[in-house]
Amino acid sequence: MRFFPLLDIQYVTLAFFMGLGGLIAIWLAFRGHRREGEGQVEEGEYPDGIRIARGPIPPLLVLVYAGFLLWALAYAIKVGIMGPSF
Repeated sequence: MRFFPLLDIQYVTLAFFMGLGGLIAIWLAFRGHRREGEGQVEEGEYPDGIRIARGPIPPLLVLVYAGFLLWALAYAIKVGIMGPSF
């Protein structure tokens, strides 16, 4: 038995809400993603036969961008409250 049993409840609660937040982030990322043939794709052509096509941002990149922004915000708050670590 642990010396602080309330700590187990805190870990379970943290894991639950972090998992729920992750599922919501994944749902939001895939909600806006268009499937093949849907939506508009911009196309262009350059000299020498080079063609380009611009479509929507992939959900994985949306998750990477959101994760970076959340980390940066949390880091700024942590450094603002606790000060630099050196």
